[in-house]
Amino acid sequence: MKCLFLTSSPGYGHTRAAEAIDMALQCRYPGIETEYLNITSLLDSHVSNAIQDGYLRMTAEQPELYQKLYDMDKNFYRQLAGKIPADQNLIDFLEEQQRRFFPEVFERSRFSLPVFYKSLDSALLNTLINSICNREKIPAGRLLTQGLLVLIFNILAARVRKFVNEYKPDILIATQMYPNALLSHSIKKGLIKQPVIGVLTDYGVHGVWVRNTTDTYCVSHEDVAAELRKQGIAADRIKVTGIPLVPAFSNIPTQSQARAHLGLDSCPTVLITGGQCSIGVLNAVQKLLNDEYHNYQILVTAGKHTADMETLQQLARHHQHRFRLYGWCSDISYLICAADVVVGKPGGLTLSETLACGRPFIATCCLGGQEAHNVQFLQTNKVGLQAGLEQLPQVLDELFSNTELLRNMKRNAYQLGRPDAAMAVVAELENILQQDDDRYIEPTSAFGL
Repeated sequence: MKCLFLTSSPGYGHTRAAEAIDMALQCRYPGIETEYLNITSLLDSHVSNAIQDGYLRMTAEQPELYQKLYDMDKNFYRQLAGKIPADQNLIDFLEEQQRRFFPEVFERSRFSLPVFYKSLDSALLNTLINSICNREKIPAGRLLTQGLLVLIFNILAARVRKFVNEYKPDILIATQMYPNALLSHSIKKGLIKQPVIGVLTDYGVHGVWVRNTTDTYCVSHEDVAAELRKQGIAADRIKVTGIPLVPAFSNIPTQSQARAHLGLDSCPTVLITGGQCSIGVLNAVQKLLNDEYHNYQILVTAGKHTADMETLQQLARHHQHRFRLYGWCSDISYLICAADVVVGKPGGLTLSETLACGRPFIATCCLGGQEAHNVQFLQTNKVGLQAGLEQLPQVLDELFSNTELLRNMKRNAYQLGRPDAAMAVVAELENILQQDDDRYIEPTSAFGL
């Protein structure tokens, strides 16, 4: 049996979820073959880097633009499609991104032959940017922009289809919404016939996920299932599995065991995390280190793309008695279990790992979009809250001072945690493949799963 995982960058959580399912599959079927397709790898590398950097810039510097993009705001998309003139802040953002990555074509405001660009992808992206930013200067600018959007989508969908048809998997698992949408294009045409499982890795639903071509949706919580049903997805196609986690979260240590393993003291402990890019981590660390009234034990896990790594390392050397800096790892169960509270960026995978370990989460750096859904989930279910950096010392003080509140939040987190979600997704995969005896492989009974 062959399984293809489809993900998209940036955002390492989608890949981590795929890896967790992969581990569960390898345990269940030792002979299975798996492969990963990050759809950004199908683009010219320079164009891919420009798009990923633009995403991170938009979330950090222009959160209102990102929220409109995520919400599929009608006027915002009309601007992107060239139907109405673009707002100046969108033009400024696109031109700055073009200047950063394509300085040689920044001054060009009209469509140019591809010979002036490094690749077809570069030609298409830059012409799209120019058509949005200079709509009134380009003849038939509106039609050009709409045509470019359709062309770009069709080209990327064709590349996805080519990869799928060459690899010939038995089943497709999409852990990000854009690959799921690109698959839909070819499935409707009968060019891809394998069943598709969509695994949502947040606590909300984006409309891009909603496709009749997705056989089964595996979601984090019943609230997400209800939202999919509201958007027209049949109930029998939705399974509440939880967000897939690596096997370590199915057998977590006690807090005392985790602290002994890491050589930590028994005192109020805070874990700060910000994803692969460690967004907001340095500011949170400095805020707690500068708190004159509390002496929390601070743990930090920093990703390989952390821009502030050198500063964090200096702080760790200077505050060895209370600040521990750890490199990025896919299994942070010991760090979470050693802590009393987790602080940082509320990504779906991070929240799921925190809940599986029975810890409350304080969101200090929310990028909006899907993370806004995650924050709402935290607050609604009383397993966390959102707080600005200036509020963080006071919020932690109130939490550690109120032992009953902290105990209740931990209990709520344990009850919501789904450490065996990856196996639940595998069970749904089996249900699909059982309908086709030619593709189904009997599981290895030795694992008793």
